[in-house]
Amino acid sequence: MRMPRSAVAALAAAAVVALGGCVLLPPPALPTAAPDPAPTGATPVPQPTRGTDPGADDDVVPVEPDAPVSDVDTTDLDTGLLYAGYPPVTDDGFLPDAAVDVVLEPTAGTPVVAEGIALPTSDAGDELLPGAPHVGSGNLLLTTTGRLELESGSEAYTCSGTVINSTTGLVVITAAHCIFDDDTRDYYDRIRFSPAYERGASPLGVWEADEWWVPQQYLEANERWLDGADDDGWMGFDVGFVRFAPQDGRTLEDIAGGQGVSFTAETNGVVIAGYPGNDDFDAEVLRHCADDELDYGAGGDANYGAACDMGDGASGSGFVSNLDPATGAGHITAVYSNGGGSGAYGPPLGVTAWNGLQRVDR
Repeated sequence: MRMPRSAVAALAAAAVVALGGCVLLPPPALPTAAPDPAPTGATPVPQPTRGTDPGADDDVVPVEPDAPVSDVDTTDLDTGLLYAGYPPVTDDGFLPDAAVDVVLEPTAGTPVVAEGIALPTSDAGDELLPGAPHVGSGNLLLTTTGRLELESGSEAYTCSGTVINSTTGLVVITAAHCIFDDDTRDYYDRIRFSPAYERGASPLGVWEADEWWVPQQYLEANERWLDGADDDGWMGFDVGFVRFAPQDGRTLEDIAGGQGVSFTAETNGVVIAGYPGNDDFDAEVLRHCADDELDYGAGGDANYGAACDMGDGASGSGFVSNLDPATGAGHITAVYSNGGGSGAYGPPLGVTAWNGLQRVDR
């Protein structure tokens, strides 16, 4: 779920620097983006239960990924259990992304591929490594995770995102609904990113988006969902990529590093790191949940599920599997799509996401 900037500002009113003045002076306005595919739908502010009253007579045909889904692991690369060990097609007939034999390793450190997770399990959304400096820490979780600021007309929101290892060195992974606004049914006017953001400080700069991508499957299913159809198919494809303009000849990876990504639709336990603003959180501090064993398909939706209290503002946070706690290196296997007090839910990454990354990473 995105977090309204007005709400963040109210929560942060007691901070030394008010939210409205905590970022660098904005760069020039974005050039007109030309993402592919063309916009045909919109994003929800997702919840684990229905937010609309679907029509009883709707006959929904679930959207399908870019390749057929298999319940047998056909990939040579190993990053965990295929769909966390569950059947891929959910009880409600919704489909996840399909596995592809592609893993992007992090730019530093080596993920530890093993069941469970290397941090103590926690669902409370506690601060991640309190007291550890983000810059110079050598920890990819601290440097690559950042806060996204989204603008649509006079409205502004925050989400979370992670710099990933990419060809251009300029790509952040996040949720599709952090790129496409359900209120306007169009892309956000402006997206900015602050890696290693902490309490009003952007030590690695504020970066301006110049291109983005969300799955056509997401747009199609979500259009029906917004119109009242009983269609949760968007939940299996709520992922997107944003490319940012370089600064002074340097890339995001040059200054923050790049986290690893697995498109094998496999996962072990995960650490979810982002900037929640729900309840007592204020979207100013990097927080986390850690779950040593995920479920899949809760509520009939094609999402991994983890125990986590993080909500608004945590959307787009990486589900980092196979974490090496010494270096913060791991594999992002999903991104936070929806949840809150009931848990955190995110779609497995597969061939559709991989194809989308290649479209924007150039």
